[in-house]
Amino acid sequence: MTAVAHLAALYSAAPIILWVEDPITRDYLTKVWDDPPEISFLIAGGKASVRPTVSAAEQEGISHVFGLADRDFGHSNIANWNAAGTRVFYLPRHEIENYTLDVPAIHGCALHNRGRSVADVATELNRLAMTQPIWLACRRVISDLREEIQGDFPGHPALVAVTTLLLAEQHIVASNWFTQLSVRAATWTRPGYLATKLQDAERAFNAARVNGTWLSEFSGRELFRPLRSYVYQPPRLPGNPDSDFAKAVGEWQQANNAGPADLTQLRSALRIKVGLPP
Repeated sequence: MTAVAHLAALYSAAPIILWVEDPITRDYLTKVWDDPPEISFLIAGGKASVRPTVSAAEQEGISHVFGLADRDFGHSNIANWNAAGTRVFYLPRHEIENYTLDVPAIHGCALHNRGRSVADVATELNRLAMTQPIWLACRRVISDLREEIQGDFPGHPALVAVTTLLLAEQHIVASNWFTQLSVRAATWTRPGYLATKLQDAERAFNAARVNGTWLSEFSGRELFRPLRSYVYQPPRLPGNPDSDFAKAVGEWQQANNAGPADLTQLRSALRIKVGLPP
């Protein structure tokens, strides 16, 4: 079987093929979207693999393959979800687990077996969120540092463009990345600069705690997992308690018409792209 034929066979499962980062994303979306018959989920094994996998399908002329990735500390492209060229969707919230941080759904889902009240769940979620601002500030600054230092990194030249060591050197030193490298490094290593960046980031995350945007901006995975343990004692059987609980939350949201609006919009965008009604 040729590579193209193999891809065509892989992608014949449904009108929409959606590559996602991990099983918990697949399992949660499957339930919050009520087991969508038009979508087949595939696991990319991490955010870095989503876009290349989708691009490979696009290069082979397979047009119904898409990707979904966490925003993390980057930016959502929700404003362009309906644009013709959008094939990888970046969530408005930090990561998929942020959509499960729904107190009524956590309290009301079928796997809540520890007898917590709605107030208990809300209090524990807020307690967990209060532990994050400094840690998130560190992660935010590391992400900014990586983006600034690695931004505009020079690509590999064509074979015919580099025939001497002098041309090889010129390819590197003439790049915008190389010309700005010393300036960027000098800025980040200036005394007090890093401390200021951390302080600014901590203030921003503490402000999110006050204004309520923390449910979108904080790291949902590190909130979801301990909160799941707080309300759910899993049986001593093989399985993935995180995925099981995410599915239960998604089922409650779907059954109670409480699915997150972002995700409803995402499914509609996917359907429109393949000619299905929204």
